[in-house]
Parts: sequence; C-alpha cells; structure tokens
Amino acid sequence: MANRVFSIIVLAICSLFFIESMKFSEKSGVQTFAPSFFPRVILVFIAILSVFIVIKSFKQVDKEKLGLLIKHYVKEHYQVLAVIGIFFVYIGLISIIGFLWSSILFLFITFSLLRPIKRKALITNLTVAIVLPIGIQFVFQQLLNIYLP
Repeated sequence: MANRVFSIIVLAICSLFFIESMKFSEKSGVQTFAPSFFPRVILVFIAILSVFIVIKSFKQVDKEKLGLLIKHYVKEHYQVLAVIGIFFVYIGLISIIGFLWSSILFLFITFSLLRPIKRKALITNLTVAIVLPIGIQFVFQQLLNIYLP
C-alpha cells in the first residue's frame, strides 16, 4: 500500500515536471536536442518505473500483514521519515529566518539525528552545521554575486 501511494505521488510529480518542461526554449540551429530533451527522458523513465511499482503493489496482501509491514517500516526507517519532516520545516523557515540560520539549524538537527549522540559528534555536528552554510553563503554572495534569502 505504501509503495502504491508513493508511486502515485511520484507519477503526479513527474507529470507536473513534464508539463513544466514544455516551457523550456526550443532548440536553436546549432543544438542537436532541445534543452527539454534530457529532463523529459529522465521523467519518462521514472514514470515507467513508478507504473511498474503501482502494478506490482496490487497483488493481494492481507490487512493484518500490511499493518505489521507498515509498523516495521516506520520502526526501521524512522530517521528517513524524520529527515523528510525536518526538510519541510527547513523549507518553511528559509523565508522566515533566512538561509543562513535555517541551514545551520537544519544541518545540526539532521546530523544529530543521523549520528550517535556523543560529545565529540555533537561538536563536529555543530562545527559543520556552522561552517558549511557560511561557506556556501560566502561563495554565492562574494564570488558569484547571488544573494541568498
């Protein structure tokens, strides 16, 4: 059931991206392919794989076994689900507190979730979480003249 829902979401996203690729410019005289060619090939490939997963997910699974499978999946992959949730919070925070602070917060929480909690690991997490966004912001603003939110 989870595979079916995920595949349907992926198909919807692929269709949205495919529609957006229609807005790309047409190929010029010197280009072999239009700029939209490669993204469309990738999107079609992903959509075909998603259709296969949807078809495969229709084989019968009894409801009790499905509930156990979902509980086992959540128990085994809670970190992935937590990072996805943290990522959506991060996206929301970028417009509120800016790129730098939201990135520092996102990286520190994500690293702390994914690594064992020890003093040395926390110090490393904090150091990387501070240095990496500052470095990215420096490169974009000072070298590329692109200002981040």
